Amino acid sequence: MPPEPQPANRPFNPRWSPSTEHQHLVAQEKEIIVLKVVIALVLLSHGIGHSMGLLQVFKVATVNPQWNGDSWLLTGPAGLTVTHIIAVSVWTLAIVGFAALGAVVLGWLPEAWFAPLAVGSSVVSLAGLLLFPAAFPVFSTIGALVANVVVLVAVLWFDWMPSDLSAA
Repeated sequence: MPPEPQPANRPFNPRWSPSTEHQHLVAQEKEIIVLKVVIALVLLSHGIGHSMGLLQVFKVATVNPQWNGDSWLLTGPAGLTVTHIIAVSVWTLAIVGFAALGAVVLGWLPEAWFAPLAVGSSVVSLAGLLLFPAAFPVFSTIGALVANVVVLVAVLWFDWMPSDLSAA
């Protein structure tokens, strides 16, 4: 039986064989899986970071001693109780949204959910940062802002989807 010809879309390699091609594809697929896991963990970590706001509202921990759960925009007209309800809602939505976003990246939830979840979770998180700028330490606030902007740019500017990571 004659040897299988080397694919035309690859540069000539005298050591090429179907088994080396298979090994290359398997290695590439493993790299993609690792990259998806890393992206999912970053998204999940960003979501979990919003729990710092919940911990302070419920007085479980003091993440930033300068924040007592108030909002520069909401507390005056709405009162502290309503402000706390809004804070809990915002931080909870961000946690659930980014956790679900990580699950979409891993393929555990439908990919069609990716863009709406990404935009919605990032906008909710940005709204929380705007309404409660003192809720987190400064570097956490900057990190959350950067993470939200990166997600929005990836989805809205570059139309990135998890399926863009594939062995081609």
